[in-house]
Amino acid sequence: METCRFTSSWGGVARCPDPADRLGFCRFHFDCHARGEIDIRGVISERVTDQKRRRQINFHGLAAETMPPSAA
Repeated sequence: METCRFTSSWGGVARCPDPADRLGFCRFHFDCHARGEIDIRGVISERVTDQKRRRQINFHGLAAETMPPSAA
């Protein structure tokens, strides 16, 4: 099964493990794309200034032990 193509900016290697749905994104990241929070490449928009929301997008699907302490 293909997984989401969103890659976290933390380290640039951690990928969202959720199953791909539309455009190669999982449902969560596709919804982020539809809202304009990430572009088609999965880059978070500069318009998303709320740091809590940026962390939600960046670390969605990643195991807590792989996230930096500031993401919790």
